[in-house]
Amino acid sequence: MDVKTTVRVAAYIIRQNHQGLYQLLMFKHPDCPEAPIQIPGGGVEPQESIACALHREILEECGLSHLTVIRKLGVAEICWRQPRKLVSYRHCFLLQASPDLPDTWDHCVQGDGIDSEMRFSYFWHCPILNSKLPTDLGYFLCPEHIPELYDRQKLSMA
Repeated sequence: MDVKTTVRVAAYIIRQNHQGLYQLLMFKHPDCPEAPIQIPGGGVEPQESIACALHREILEECGLSHLTVIRKLGVAEICWRQPRKLVSYRHCFLLQASPDLPDTWDHCVQGDGIDSEMRFSYFWHCPILNSKLPTDLGYFLCPEHIPELYDRQKLSMA
């Protein structure tokens, strides 16, 4: 059986708010309410580096540039079997944004991908333990990988 593979990127973008707490940038699909809440990311084009794809996808999907890469979180591997077998390798990165970005905004996706011209509604969120994201993205949303987002919970438990 032929197995198709894809290479993708995902951006866990954080900012420190005015209270000193870190928040994660997430988005909803206002025109498709059944779609899950997500983070920016997308496909790596042929001959494109992972780093270039990361910054291109962030710019296309949310309009942000000049973010600082804090670290690579890892690679999430997921296998879909329907409608055909597909293995996706998603390179996940943690990035820092400026604290003075708006609390919410809408952005129409640029570029020529399948999400072109889709409207995404962005917001900053302080995730709690066991916050949910789609399968291949949720693995890194935990204190072991992004302690910055969960330090406030340790403080409140002390």
